[in-house]
Amino acid sequence: MANNRLSDLVHILVYIQMHAESKLTSDLIASSLNTNPSLARRMMSQLKKASLLDTTQGTASPKLSRPATQITIFDVYMATKPESPLLKVDKNTSQNCAVGHALPKVLNKYYLDIQSTAEAKMRRITIQDIINDVKMDIEHHQKESSMLNS
Repeated sequence: MANNRLSDLVHILVYIQMHAESKLTSDLIASSLNTNPSLARRMMSQLKKASLLDTTQGTASPKLSRPATQITIFDVYMATKPESPLLKVDKNTSQNCAVGHALPKVLNKYYLDIQSTAEAKMRRITIQDIINDVKMDIEHHQKESSMLNS
C-alpha cells in the first residue's frame, strides 16, 4: 500500500511558500490538504524536526527554513523517516521452490538500483521546481476558465 506522507509534506512546503505573505493557520493548510488541522500540525512538526520549516507557537506564520531552491524532494523524503525502501521484496517465499528461493535475492538487486535512481532524481528536484510547475498549472487553468466563460 502506498504512503502519501511525502506528497503531503511537499504540499505543505509548497503551500506555505506560495502563501508566504498570508496568515497561515493550520486550518487553512489542512483545508488545502483536505485533512484535519491536528494532522496538518503533526506534519508541520515533522518538517520542523527535519529543519525544513520554521514555526513559532501561537503565530500563524510558518516559513521555509531555507530558500525553496535549496530544499529538495530528497530532503522531504528523509523527513518522512523512511524505515523501509520504496519497494519491498517479499522474503516470505517457499525455500522448497527454486523460484521462491532465488527471486527475493535477485529482485532485491533490482529494487536497490531503483531506490538509488529514485533518490538521485529526488536530490535534483527542488521545492522551487514544484512551485514553478504549480504556478504554471494554475495559470493554465485560469486561462482555460476565462476562455470558457467568454
